[in-house]
Amino acid sequence: MKTTILFAIALALTCALVVDAVAAAPSTAFDLHDWKLQIPGPRDIKALENYSSEYFNLNAAGEMCFDLNAAEKGTTPNAKYVRSELRHLPNWKTSSRHQLSAELRVISALKPDKVTVLQIHGITEKGGDAPPLLRIAENHGDLVAVIQTGNARRENETIVLQKGLGTRFVKIDVTVEAERLSIRVNGEQQLSRGLAFWKFPNYFKAGCYPQATAGTPQVMFRKLTAN
Repeated sequence: MKTTILFAIALALTCALVVDAVAAAPSTAFDLHDWKLQIPGPRDIKALENYSSEYFNLNAAGEMCFDLNAAEKGTTPNAKYVRSELRHLPNWKTSSRHQLSAELRVISALKPDKVTVLQIHGITEKGGDAPPLLRIAENHGDLVAVIQTGNARRENETIVLQKGLGTRFVKIDVTVEAERLSIRVNGEQQLSRGLAFWKFPNYFKAGCYPQATAGTPQVMFRKLTAN
């Protein structure tokens, strides 16, 4: 009898944990049907409905959380650092209109303190790797944009979008239309740049991609949309 009772309690606790895991899935609060997740391994998680893990979960405040230990092994091809990052599946050209909007905050204990939170990443016509057209990152407490100025990987410049980001939420809108890139931060226009030089198709990324191999960054989203 005692064994039966203990088994019933264990089963009930297991069921509760399963329910909690489902409830903690970001897909319950965010539209992720056009995204896949890249995590250390490297692994691609394409079925995100009801998926959560140590790298990707929904907290009690309803924020989509990306967590990493930057010292972990298992990078994606052509990368030096691990990531917990969503990849938007549609590819597109800069001649058409596309927008990535996010409200996010960063808690970083990285060494050095650099973590990319949003990207427009290039891809070749045959699906090969190309440079990121844009990386928006927390860099030693500031919000910066690293923007390509040419088609080669090292042709870029860094622009400060907001000083003293801290751990507060920041609203970021990235728009590409008619070969022009614009970035708004908390509703204020911070950058407008022509893209006539850019020859690659592109896709959006969002999440936690540290530029470090030590430390524990966390990136939390309360809004994320892409089209």
